[in-house]
Amino acid sequence: MQVKINKNAYIILFLFAALLYANTIPNEYALDDKMTIYKNDFTLQGFRGIKDILTKDSMAGMFGSESHTVVGGRYRPLSLVTFAIEQDLFGGNPHISHFINILLYALSVVLLYKLLFKLLKPDKKQKWWFTVPFFTAILFAAHPLHTDAVANIKGRDEILCFLFCIAAFLHILNYLHTEKIKELLFVFVFYFFAVMSKELAITFLFVIPATVYFFMNHSIKKYLPFMLVIASGAILYLIIRVNVIDSSLSNEANSLLNNPFAEATLSSKYATIFLSLLLYIKLIIVPHPLTWDYYPYHIPLVEFTDWRVILSIIIYVALGTIAVWGWRKKNIYAWAIWVYLATLSITSNLFFTIGAFMSERFLYVSLLGFCVVLANVSVKVLPKYISKKYILFFLAIIVGAYSIKTIDRNTDWKNNLTLFGNDVKISKNSAKGNSSYASELYSLAEKEKDTVKRNKLFKEAIPHFKKAIEIYPNYAEPLVRLGNIYYMMNGDYKTMFEYYIKVLEFNPAAKDVWGNSVGVLEMNVHDVPFELWVWKEYRRLNPAMFDPWFYAGKLYRTYTEKQDSALILLERALQINPDDAKVLKEMGITYGNKGEFDKAQKFLLQAEQKGLRDAELYRFLGVINGINANDKVALEYFEKALELDPQNRMYQQDIAVAKQRLGLK
Repeated sequence: MQVKINKNAYIILFLFAALLYANTIPNEYALDDKMTIYKNDFTLQGFRGIKDILTKDSMAGMFGSESHTVVGGRYRPLSLVTFAIEQDLFGGNPHISHFINILLYALSVVLLYKLLFKLLKPDKKQKWWFTVPFFTAILFAAHPLHTDAVANIKGRDEILCFLFCIAAFLHILNYLHTEKIKELLFVFVFYFFAVMSKELAITFLFVIPATVYFFMNHSIKKYLPFMLVIASGAILYLIIRVNVIDSSLSNEANSLLNNPFAEATLSSKYATIFLSLLLYIKLIIVPHPLTWDYYPYHIPLVEFTDWRVILSIIIYVALGTIAVWGWRKKNIYAWAIWVYLATLSITSNLFFTIGAFMSERFLYVSLLGFCVVLANVSVKVLPKYISKKYILFFLAIIVGAYSIKTIDRNTDWKNNLTLFGNDVKISKNSAKGNSSYASELYSLAEKEKDTVKRNKLFKEAIPHFKKAIEIYPNYAEPLVRLGNIYYMMNGDYKTMFEYYIKVLEFNPAAKDVWGNSVGVLEMNVHDVPFELWVWKEYRRLNPAMFDPWFYAGKLYRTYTEKQDSALILLERALQINPDDAKVLKEMGITYGNKGEFDKAQKFLLQAEQKGLRDAELYRFLGVINGINANDKVALEYFEKALELDPQNRMYQQDIAVAKQRLGLK
């Protein structure tokens, strides 16, 4: 006979789960919160941004038209919708968002307990606190691997996906019991919300019917209604996704940071995947140390001869054998393995590349299988051999250790500096981890007004940037920022441009390089030979860009007698951008320097017609008109030049001469 659910279990589980993460409430934004919340244009618009969230790639709010560069595409709008609502209601307060994450997580633990209670049906002889459902829920709540999702606000997509999958499953059980159509409506709504939260919900197309098969006895006819409903929810999601996202899950990026196997052979790719799968099992059992960063090469590329890979294959073959063997017998351990394998499948890298070797949040649902196995062994197996008090003591140690680890790990997620600073010690060989920590120090240094403190932060960042480059030589971010540091600390512009040129060697269109170069060379570097060398290198690396032709031409015009060389460069710049008034002005002045005044005037007037208001432009037009004896027009141009640059003595003298020639005082 089935024992009724004790309401105290709900309260205990909710409070336990909530208290485990209570210390995240004072935390700030961290890691992917930047992409989804405080640097996401759509989220920041609040309610007004919801339309864009629902109709665009989930990365579009951060990356705009370049969201396609994130391999595979993302369409997980539901969590972003909640962030947008919070933006309007609470002004983007991270503490409120952390609190909401906690409530949703605690609610999901309660619903998990309710679902397991209905499936596993403890009998009356068992105390409610000594049942598989209760122990499973406690272990699931306490497991430190969940910190990667719960302590990071962005991880709400994981929480919502699991929460809505469980809610849909509960209504499926209600339907199987009552056969009421309204239950199927709830199933559709909750499951659709689940897939709109994260693609992981697709795996429940297998998990749900498999679970019904393992724990209930129904004919195939009973499966059809609820399977059609959840399949309809999945199909509707996929139709929307295909229409919103251009890229396919099969697309692989060339960048190592978007495709960790970019430098791997086919053999080493799959060997490394099996190494990652072994590490997943290790982390489920012993969740230490934890890190957000499993990017290359925290996990090294390995071959099938590596003993860890061999061990992984043996373990997974054994798990697969048990899962297949236990299917017909409806064995609970087989079911737990199926849940683990199914929910991990789409993030395992086995079928398509997901952008990192692995991630702790990918085990968010998968570790449920482990929790069920441990709980079942504790409740159903061990009491045959040892006293319950020893079992409870054993479980208390595990839950206590997990809880302490969870609470401690939450503090690492306080902000980017604490998270990156802690985890770079663990993921020492990660290019992304080293660059992320160094970039955080770099950002703090840029805001620091005290030069000594600023330089101290810069110096602390340098070895991490260099480590990132050592691991991944074509990593633009550390190369650019390392160059900037040498310039900002010591004025060493030559070293800066050496780093910039390295970036352009593999990324000729790097925006940071082009954007910074013009300002530094134009305003702060007074070394014409070096400047000309830089622009020559830039032309070699990206001849389609406007700047190296234009600014090199301007340098030749201004500082050398090679006016013909200036014209060749400027003419190429004009071909690239025919409507640029600055080029027209430079060409006009260059022709003037050559004494070809008709051509000079033609280009200068074109520049003026395009709306360029420039003192030098006006002065040269004044000079040419003076040469052509149009002194009145010359005076007008000289006055325009002086208006833009009132302190310029040369312009004052030009006006005096023009007035004298006109007989004016």
